[in-house]
Amino acid sequence: MTDPDLADKPFGCAVCATQACLRGEIGRMPTTCPTRTLPGIAREAKPYLEEKLHAEMLVADAAPFTPEGRLRSRVEELAFYAKGMGMKRIGVAFCVSMTKEAQRLGRLLRDEGFEAELVCCRVGSIDYDEVGLQKAHPDRFAASCNPLAQARLLNERKVDLIAMMGLCIGHDLIFQRECDAPVTTLVVKDRALDHSPIEALR
Repeated sequence: MTDPDLADKPFGCAVCATQACLRGEIGRMPTTCPTRTLPGIAREAKPYLEEKLHAEMLVADAAPFTPEGRLRSRVEELAFYAKGMGMKRIGVAFCVSMTKEAQRLGRLLRDEGFEAELVCCRVGSIDYDEVGLQKAHPDRFAASCNPLAQARLLNERKVDLIAMMGLCIGHDLIFQRECDAPVTTLVVKDRALDHSPIEALR
């Protein structure tokens, strides 16, 4: 029986030491696990049987491994997922510091039969002054990141899916809010840890 006093407590995932959710052992889950306190949300399976969502789940479930059992890289998963969903045009929104990698991704996508639309974060060449940002050297031009334009340009090209590569935190949120197509993160920016933020948590 769900205790209504626990429904507003922090989710038990933060303190769970059992990972009982992996085995369906509800009785071993923390009392504040949302599986127990909010089952109407956490245990709602019916939406996944609806046609569109079910198709997405099927492709996502198959993406990590090749038929031979080899793990796919994230880039390979991107191409696999897009093909499985019948997508044709992939947008790539990238940080200028990742230009070479984004260009390589564009070539790989085209080799896989996709149209690839790449847009750099400094598109528009808008000076920091124009958007009210401080510059380290006020007398010099400094191009501002332009996530709104990146999103709107990809919207203009009516891409089916967007891969985000290294957009700054905050800029990525602006970008995603503005996009018409679904967005997946291919590379997350972490200047201190060579773009691998999980290292800060290990």
